[in-house]
Amino acid sequence: MSSNRPSTVEKLLTALDCMLVDGFAIQDKTLLEKLLTSLQDADVLLKTIPVTTHCKWFANVLNIYRHQTPVSRNASIHLYAFALKYLAILVKHDDGFVTLIKTGTVQSMINQLDVGSDLKESSIFNAYMSLLQTLNTHKRGLEYVFQEGLWKIILVAIRGLIVPAKYVEIQSSQYIADLIYKSFVYEMAHYCDPLLKELFYNLNLTDNLIANHQGIKEFFAYNIYVKTLILSLEKFIGTKYESNVVQNIINKYSLSDVLVNILRLLNVNSILLKNYMTLHLIFDCFTVWHHSDMEYVLKSIFSHMNKQKDIHSYKKINNLYTQAIIYANISNAQLAANTIFEKELIIGQLIPLNKCTDWLHCSNYENLKYDRSFINESKYILNYCNNYDFIINELAISSILNIVDIVHVLKQVSLDYLINFFSTLTEHFLNSDEWLEPNQDRDSIYYKFLEILSYIFICWSKVIECKSFTEIAIQDPLLVPLVQSHRQFFHRSSHNSTLLQNGLKLISTSLNKISKENIQCTDHLADFSTLCTTLNNLLLDTRPEIRDSCLQCIRSIVNASKYSSGNFLIKLVLEKNMSIAVINTLKHDNDPFVRSKALECLEEMVSVSDIWEISLKDSDLILIFYVI
Repeated sequence: MSSNRPSTVEKLLTALDCMLVDGFAIQDKTLLEKLLTSLQDADVLLKTIPVTTHCKWFANVLNIYRHQTPVSRNASIHLYAFALKYLAILVKHDDGFVTLIKTGTVQSMINQLDVGSDLKESSIFNAYMSLLQTLNTHKRGLEYVFQEGLWKIILVAIRGLIVPAKYVEIQSSQYIADLIYKSFVYEMAHYCDPLLKELFYNLNLTDNLIANHQGIKEFFAYNIYVKTLILSLEKFIGTKYESNVVQNIINKYSLSDVLVNILRLLNVNSILLKNYMTLHLIFDCFTVWHHSDMEYVLKSIFSHMNKQKDIHSYKKINNLYTQAIIYANISNAQLAANTIFEKELIIGQLIPLNKCTDWLHCSNYENLKYDRSFINESKYILNYCNNYDFIINELAISSILNIVDIVHVLKQVSLDYLINFFSTLTEHFLNSDEWLEPNQDRDSIYYKFLEILSYIFICWSKVIECKSFTEIAIQDPLLVPLVQSHRQFFHRSSHNSTLLQNGLKLISTSLNKISKENIQCTDHLADFSTLCTTLNNLLLDTRPEIRDSCLQCIRSIVNASKYSSGNFLIKLVLEKNMSIAVINTLKHDNDPFVRSKALECLEEMVSVSDIWEISLKDSDLILIFYVI
C-alpha cells in the first residue's frame, strides 16, 4: 500500500502544476512560504527533478504573468513572486545557477521585471531581493549581478521611491552594502565601479533638491542614499579590507564632496540631521576614516546641529562623542596615541547646543587652540540654563553621565582637562555672591544648576579615582579650591541629601587619591578648619545618609593625616574635637549603619598615635568597644 503513495517529489510537482491552473488561488498565503522554507535544505530532492521540468514550469509562469487580465492580476502577481523565490532556492549553488543560466531561465525571469510597475508590488520586490541576495552568496552569482547590472533596479527604485514602505528602504540599503562588501571578499572590487559611480552621483546630485527644498519626498530618497553609503562603509569596519576602502571608495569617489553637499542641503532643510545614519557617517569620518581630508566640512555640518532644540537629537550627538572616544581607545591604535583628538571629543561632549561646534576649531592638530585658558568658558552651563531652560538642564545631565561611562578609558591629559573644567565651573558657581543670597528671580536657575552640580560631583569623583597624581603642581589646585568652594556651600540648609552626599564623597575621594606625601596645604588652614567645623555640624544632621557620608569624609581626613606632610590635619582633628564627635555618634546614633561607619572612623583615628595619645587614650572608648 505504501508503494502506491506518491513520493515527495511527485507531491512537489503536483503542487507546482496546481499553481498554473487558471483561477487557482490559495487562501492561506503562509502555506506557500512554508513550502519555500521546507525546500531551502532540500538540495538532494530538488536535484532529482529534471532541469527541463523546471524550465517548462518557469516558462508557464511567465506566460501566465504576461497575459494576465484584471481578474487574474492578483493571482499572477503572487505566482510570479513565488517563482522568483523558488528560483532563488535553485540557484543558491554554483551548479544549479550555471545550469539555469545556460537554459536562459534566470535571464527570462529577471528580464520580465518592469521597474515602473512590477516593483510597485511589495511581494515582487521582496522576491526579487531574495533572488539577488542569493546570488551574492557565490562568486558566479555575484559576477552575473555586476555583468548584467541587476543592482540598477534597486537604485532606480530608491530614486523614485516606487515602493515607499520602510522595510523596502532598509532592504535596498542593506543589499547594496552587502554587494559592495562581497565584491571585496571575492576580489572583484573593480566590478563595483559602475555601482559606486552611480551611488556617489546620486549623493552629489543636490542642485535640484536645493532649488526645490520643499520637496520632502526627494529628501527622503536622498536620506536612503546616505543610509546606503554609511551601511556600505560600516561593513568594512574591523575587517582586513578597512584600509582598502580609503583608496577604492573614500578617496577615489571623494567622500568629502558628499559631505559638502550634505552641508549645502542642511542650509535649506535640516531633515538630514533627523537621520541617525547621517550622524553615523559623521562619527565614522572622525574615527575610522579620520585621516581623510574632511574635517573642515564636518566642522560646518556640526554648526547646524545648534539650530535644533530637539533634546533627542542632541543626546544622539553626545552619545556619538562617547562612542568615538571608546572606539579611538580600544579599536584604533593611531587615534589611541592622539591625545588631542580625545580632548576635542571631550570638549564636544561638554559643550552642547550652541557651543557644540567650538571644539572643532582645534581639529587642526598643528595649531591647537584650546589650552587650559579655554576652561574659562566652563560657565556655559549657567548660560544654557538661562537660555534654554529645562532642555539644557536635561542635556547637561545626559552629557555628564556619558562622561561617567567612559572615564575609565580616558587619557591622563583628558582627565586633567576635566578636573580643571569641573573645578573652574564649581568655583564660578559656588563662590559667586549672587548665588549665596535668596533671590526670587534667580532661584529657579540656581536650583536647576544644583541638579546638574550633583551629577558633576559624581563625574568628578570618577575622574579623580582614575587620575594619576604625581606632581604637586596638579594636586594643590585640585584640593584647596575644592575645600574652599565647599565651605560655604555645605552651610546652605536647602541642599538635598543626594547633592550633599555626592559633594562629601568628592572631598573624600580627593583626600584618598592624592599622594599624601605631597600634600602642601598648610597655607590654607582656615579653609580646612571651616571644613572640619562643617563636618562636625553635619554629624548632627537628621538624615542618616548625610551622617554616614560625613563620617567617611572624616575618616579620609584622618587617613591623610598619617603622612609626614599631614601634621596640620592632625592638629585640626584635635582642635575641632572631631574624635569626641565621632564617639558621640557611635554612642547615641539610632542608625546601625551610621554607628558602623563611626566605628570604622574611630579605628582609623586609633591608628594615628597623636590622635590616640591626646584625644582617645583617656576616653571611654575602650568601654564602648567592649559594650559593642
